[in-house]
Amino acid sequence: MKQFFLTVLGVFTGLFLFLVVVPFIFITIAISSASSKEPTPAHTVLELDLREGVTDQAPTNPFAIFGGAGLSTMQIVDTLAQAEDDNRVKVLLIRLPEAGITPAAADEIRQAVRRFRASGKVVIAHSQGFQPVGTTISSYMIGASASELWMQNT
Repeated sequence: MKQFFLTVLGVFTGLFLFLVVVPFIFITIAISSASSKEPTPAHTVLELDLREGVTDQAPTNPFAIFGGAGLSTMQIVDTLAQAEDDNRVKVLLIRLPEAGITPAAADEIRQAVRRFRASGKVVIAHSQGFQPVGTTISSYMIGASASELWMQNT
Protein backbone atom coordinates (compact mmCIF):
# COMPACT_ATOMS: atom_id res chain seq x y z
CA MET A 1 0.00 0.00 0.00
CA LYS A 2 2.88 2.33 0.81
CA GLN A 3 4.35 1.71 -2.66
CA PHE A 4 1.00 2.57 -4.27
CA PHE A 5 0.85 5.99 -2.55
CA LEU A 6 4.45 6.74 -3.48
CA THR A 7 3.70 5.89 -7.11
CA VAL A 8 0.57 8.08 -7.13
CA LEU A 9 2.50 10.93 -5.49
CA GLY A 10 5.27 10.57 -8.11
CA VAL A 11 2.76 10.65 -10.95
CA PHE A 12 1.05 13.78 -9.60
CA THR A 13 4.42 15.46 -9.01
CA GLY A 14 5.46 14.67 -12.57
CA LEU A 15 2.17 16.00 -13.96
CA PHE A 16 2.49 19.17 -11.88
CA LEU A 17 6.02 19.75 -13.16
CA PHE A 18 5.06 19.02 -16.77
CA LEU A 19 1.80 21.01 -16.84
CA VAL A 20 2.68 23.97 -14.58
CA VAL A 21 6.40 24.46 -14.04
CA VAL A 22 7.69 23.73 -17.57
CA PRO A 23 5.16 26.04 -19.33
CA PHE A 24 5.94 28.75 -16.77
CA ILE A 25 9.65 28.48 -17.62
CA PHE A 26 8.94 28.60 -21.38
CA ILE A 27 6.66 31.64 -20.99
CA THR A 28 9.29 33.41 -18.88
CA ILE A 29 11.96 32.74 -21.51
CA ALA A 30 9.69 33.94 -24.32
CA ILE A 31 8.81 37.17 -22.51
CA SER A 32 12.42 37.93 -21.64
CA SER A 33 13.63 37.30 -25.18
CA ALA A 34 10.85 39.41 -26.69
CA SER A 35 11.61 42.38 -24.48
CA SER A 36 15.39 42.30 -25.03
CA LYS A 37 15.44 43.15 -28.74
CA GLU A 38 18.35 45.20 -29.89
CA PRO A 39 17.32 48.58 -31.24
CA THR A 40 17.63 49.15 -34.97
CA PRO A 41 20.63 51.39 -35.75
CA ALA A 42 19.95 54.93 -36.96
CA HIS A 43 21.44 54.24 -40.42
CA THR A 44 20.25 50.85 -41.61
CA VAL A 45 20.70 49.13 -44.96
CA LEU A 46 17.85 46.78 -45.77
CA GLU A 47 18.97 43.76 -47.81
CA LEU A 48 16.57 41.92 -50.10
CA ASP A 49 18.11 38.67 -51.35
CA LEU A 50 16.04 37.28 -54.23
CA ARG A 51 18.59 34.59 -55.17
CA GLU A 52 16.85 31.96 -52.99
CA GLY A 53 13.63 32.22 -54.96
CA VAL A 54 10.30 33.93 -54.42
CA THR A 55 6.92 32.32 -53.86
CA ASP A 56 3.51 33.90 -54.40
CA GLN A 57 2.46 33.60 -50.77
CA ALA A 58 3.88 32.48 -47.46
CA PRO A 59 3.79 28.70 -47.01
CA THR A 60 1.06 27.38 -44.73
CA ASN A 61 2.91 24.14 -43.97
CA PRO A 62 4.28 24.36 -40.41
CA PHE A 63 7.35 22.35 -41.45
CA ALA A 64 8.23 24.71 -44.33
CA ILE A 65 10.55 26.67 -42.04
CA PHE A 66 12.85 23.63 -41.90
CA GLY A 67 12.98 23.41 -45.68
CA GLY A 68 14.46 26.86 -46.12
CA ALA A 69 11.42 28.29 -47.87
CA GLY A 70 12.14 31.54 -49.67
CA LEU A 71 10.43 34.86 -49.27
CA SER A 72 6.94 35.42 -50.52
CA THR A 73 6.02 38.30 -52.76
CA MET A 74 3.55 39.60 -50.18
CA GLN A 75 6.20 39.55 -47.42
CA ILE A 76 8.54 41.57 -49.63
CA VAL A 77 5.88 44.13 -50.56
CA ASP A 78 4.76 44.53 -46.92
CA THR A 79 8.32 44.88 -45.64
CA LEU A 80 9.17 47.51 -48.23
CA ALA A 81 5.99 49.43 -47.37
CA GLN A 82 7.00 49.46 -43.70
CA ALA A 83 10.57 50.46 -44.56
CA GLU A 84 9.30 53.44 -46.60
CA ASP A 85 8.04 55.11 -43.43
CA ASP A 86 10.94 54.01 -41.21
CA ASN A 87 13.44 56.88 -40.90
CA ARG A 88 16.16 54.50 -39.73
CA VAL A 89 16.23 52.65 -43.07
CA LYS A 90 18.37 54.67 -45.49
CA VAL A 91 19.24 52.24 -48.32
CA LEU A 92 17.76 49.12 -49.91
CA LEU A 93 20.23 46.60 -51.36
CA ILE A 94 18.65 44.07 -53.72
CA ARG A 95 20.54 40.93 -54.75
CA LEU A 96 19.02 39.88 -58.05
CA PRO A 97 18.72 36.25 -59.15
CA GLU A 98 20.67 35.30 -62.26
CA ALA A 99 17.96 32.96 -63.52
CA GLY A 100 15.05 35.34 -62.97
CA ILE A 101 11.71 35.02 -61.21
CA THR A 102 8.13 34.89 -62.41
CA PRO A 103 7.01 38.03 -64.26
CA ALA A 104 4.02 38.61 -61.94
CA ALA A 105 6.19 38.50 -58.80
CA ALA A 106 8.79 40.70 -60.50
CA ASP A 107 6.17 43.32 -61.35
CA GLU A 108 4.82 43.42 -57.78
CA ILE A 109 8.34 43.75 -56.36
CA ARG A 110 9.24 46.37 -59.00
CA GLN A 111 6.26 48.51 -58.01
CA ALA A 112 7.13 48.18 -54.31
CA VAL A 113 10.73 49.21 -55.06
CA ARG A 114 9.51 52.24 -57.02
CA ARG A 115 7.31 53.30 -54.08
CA PHE A 116 10.29 52.83 -51.74
CA ARG A 117 12.44 54.98 -54.04
CA ALA A 118 9.71 57.64 -54.22
CA SER A 119 10.08 58.10 -50.46
CA GLY A 120 13.53 59.58 -51.16
CA LYS A 121 15.66 56.57 -50.28
CA VAL A 122 18.44 54.99 -52.31
CA VAL A 123 17.97 51.58 -53.92
CA ILE A 124 20.99 49.61 -55.16
CA ALA A 125 20.52 46.41 -57.18
CA HIS A 126 23.36 43.92 -57.62
CA SER A 127 23.61 40.96 -59.97
CA GLN A 128 26.34 38.47 -60.84
CA GLY A 129 24.96 38.44 -64.37
CA PHE A 130 21.86 37.34 -66.21
CA GLN A 131 21.52 33.88 -67.75
CA PRO A 132 20.08 33.78 -71.27
CA VAL A 133 16.68 32.35 -70.37
CA GLY A 134 13.15 33.70 -70.68
CA THR A 135 12.63 34.86 -67.11
CA THR A 136 15.84 36.92 -66.99
CA ILE A 137 13.95 40.01 -68.12
CA SER A 138 12.00 39.89 -64.84
CA SER A 139 15.23 40.22 -62.84
CA TYR A 140 16.28 43.10 -65.05
CA MET A 141 12.87 44.76 -64.49
CA ILE A 142 13.52 44.84 -60.75
CA GLY A 143 17.10 46.04 -61.26
CA ALA A 144 15.99 48.80 -63.62
CA SER A 145 13.65 50.19 -60.96
CA ALA A 146 16.60 50.76 -58.61
CA SER A 147 18.64 53.96 -58.32
CA GLU A 148 21.77 52.05 -59.35
CA LEU A 149 22.30 48.66 -60.98
CA TRP A 150 25.64 47.03 -60.26
CA MET A 151 26.85 44.10 -62.36
CA GLN A 152 29.88 42.01 -61.53
CA ASN A 153 32.44 41.88 -64.33
CA THR A 154 33.77 38.34 -64.73
